[in-house]
Amino acid sequence: MNVNWDRIESFASLDDPEEVEWLKDMIVSLIDNMKDRLAELEGVKKNPDATKSQSVLHQIKGVAANFGLENLQKLAAEAELKAKEGDIQSAITIADGIAPSWEDAKKELTDRFPV
Repeated sequence: MNVNWDRIESFASLDDPEEVEWLKDMIVSLIDNMKDRLAELEGVKKNPDATKSQSVLHQIKGVAANFGLENLQKLAAEAELKAKEGDIQSAITIADGIAPSWEDAKKELTDRFPV
């Protein structure tokens, strides 16, 4: 499981249709945000830069934490740490797992909350 459902369910009452719609809107925003972050990450992987890597990975880590995407958060945190240490190659290697982890989490989210 890639999604901490307790975290997601803390955002809205699932018994309230309006709150469920709001949650679906938040998931759409998450999907859009992650599309942008992953594009930035791909750019950093093509042109490695420790500062930019840290920034993008930190953003991904934060978004993942906010939505309870634990595997994604863990990968982003590990890659961010390597970038902070100046080990950009290890950061990139770890970051290679971010897109597949996101796809798994996105599938879990959209299976439960079709958007």
